[in-house]
Amino acid sequence: MNKAFRKILLIAAAAILAGFAPSAFADSTVYFNGSYAFANNGYGIPPYGGTLDGQSAQFYCVDFTHDIAAGQQWQAIVTPLPSVGSSTAPYLTGQTIDGVNDYLLFAWLISQMTPANQAQYQWAIWSVTDGGYDPYGSPLSIFSNAATQLTAAGFTGQGWEILTPDASLNQQGQEFLVRTPEPASVLLLALGLATLFFFKRRRAL
Repeated sequence: MNKAFRKILLIAAAAILAGFAPSAFADSTVYFNGSYAFANNGYGIPPYGGTLDGQSAQFYCVDFTHDIAAGQQWQAIVTPLPSVGSSTAPYLTGQTIDGVNDYLLFAWLISQMTPANQAQYQWAIWSVTDGGYDPYGSPLSIFSNAATQLTAAGFTGQGWEILTPDASLNQQGQEFLVRTPEPASVLLLALGLATLFFFKRRRAL
């Protein structure tokens, strides 16, 4: 591999990784377009549609206490889920359930959603952030099973971010979880783009 090719690979990888790298220090722009998967018990079940910093995204609501409307936009603080401590949380809650951080449990449940359990899992998540209401009954068994399963699977929340409305800007919005590209996938994408660029450049010479 010659020097020029290595340089191209490094530049492309750095640019793409920088674009996707999570940051707990910079705000991102969340836009909610009003779409959702389906309605249940009078509420829209995520994923919600919209954009994150202008890029198409799917948002999972972990915040039942703040209403939003189609076309709403706000600035959100981005917190990588793995950086959330066992007893800390960015916005609504800071508790653990069966010894596991609630945000980690939320992400696990979302990752395990199917058409058959999607509404039940979402309401279980909302029950933690709205004072306990759940039309499906007690969610404790759901969380207990989730804690056991994610521990066995070694689930760390890698690839998930928490988007918290920036209170310092008096933002009105909901707190979301969003799935982000895995670092390995991003690196493969960077290498692929760099390779395409290299061969295109060779043909042009």
